Amino acid sequence: MPLQYLDKTADFATIIQALRRDGAVVVKEVADHDDVDAIVNELRAPLDQDDADAASAFDGTRTLRTSYTLLADAPSAARLVDHDLVIEVANEILLPHCASYNIGSLTAIEIHPGEAGQALHRDDSLYPIETAGMELLIGVMWALNDFSEENGGTRVVPGSHRFLRSWHLPDVTGWESAIMPKGSALFYLGSTWHGGGANNSDGPRLGLINTYSLGWLRQESNPYLDTPPEVAVQFEPRLRSLMGYSSYGAGDDTIGGSSGRSPAWVHESPEPEWNSERGQVGSHDNAKAQSGD
Repeated sequence: MPLQYLDKTADFATIIQALRRDGAVVVKEVADHDDVDAIVNELRAPLDQDDADAASAFDGTRTLRTSYTLLADAPSAARLVDHDLVIEVANEILLPHCASYNIGSLTAIEIHPGEAGQALHRDDSLYPIETAGMELLIGVMWALNDFSEENGGTRVVPGSHRFLRSWHLPDVTGWESAIMPKGSALFYLGSTWHGGGANNSDGPRLGLINTYSLGWLRQESNPYLDTPPEVAVQFEPRLRSLMGYSSYGAGDDTIGGSSGRSPAWVHESPEPEWNSERGQVGSHDNAKAQSGD
């Protein structure tokens, strides 16, 4: 099945249908080009500080990356990480399995000419569980310049979210490159096989990848440490909550709690659909009724 490309004006139900069916979908030119340019300018310095020669074979030896302090270094990236369409998609895919979710990781990836294709993989391999119908995370790859097959556009194996985990590598030869103009977003499920492409062009390919994981899972990175409260406070409450500056659940089932003294702490759910009581124990009145009082 071919990867589907949709305009940003596409009906939301169509986007979700394609994502669930194929495991990935491209929505073209979602981000404003001025916002993208601002992010690229802010990323330049931290990317140039990366030592590609010291990277692993998986990360690439001709690929620059910046991850943990990304929001502190490039605060304009908040416009993509907290984009309304991204939140709508994440709500649809993740909320059936959690009360709320968090940013799993944030990484800017600049693939330079001569880089080989990255090993195809699935992002949810971090977690040693698999339950049919439950996605543990979703990912969004933003094109910060034009993506092509020649310059290393992300490779995706459509339909691979249906592959069961096993001790052997499944057949991932049916990949195709996400060819998308600057400002476009590739949405993919955590179970979908994908990876960076080989750059056979004469210029770099730059993308921003952000993942969102179920709120009761440990985040891949700790944005609330790498983006300290005095920096995080500049962001909107929804983004701060996504970063981890909020608790999960309610009452006796709260996890990830805090005294709330941090200036960046989010005390109330900033998103109506993030229902803190979902899946929790009964209320005080329920408990009294069960005890016979």
